[in-house]
Amino acid sequence: MTGLFNLSQLSAAIDKARADCDLTWAQLSREVGVAASTIRRFADASDAEADGVLQLVGWLAVAPEQFVADSTVVGELLPPAGNGVIRVDMERLGNLMRSPRPNKVSTRTTIQRLVAAAQSSGVTVASVTRSSPS
Repeated sequence: MTGLFNLSQLSAAIDKARADCDLTWAQLSREVGVAASTIRRFADASDAEADGVLQLVGWLAVAPEQFVADSTVVGELLPPAGNGVIRVDMERLGNLMRSPRPNKVSTRTTIQRLVAAAQSSGVTVASVTRSSPS
């Protein structure tokens, strides 16, 4: 499936890194700020909220495009969140998609929507993220 974010592959990478760091699911959850049940659901999911996915990709310290089949964009590492949270820059995403939403401010999107906008615009997923305090 070209251009789709592979959540199953992300799940396997998270599980390996978690085991290598000798972390329980609960410890990982606290460290990244994403519910353990959400993280474990990625193995069978086709889509998920981008913010949680990006937090985990940031924790793995890899480019999000590593999990995008046949990515047309060379990936970049996500901006460091420090003690904050990695979020989708919805204004930038709206501009990339050329679909501003008057009278409606959204703060969430899915990873597949984010990847589709980034790939079609030729920008990295990392370039449509921002860090915010937790």
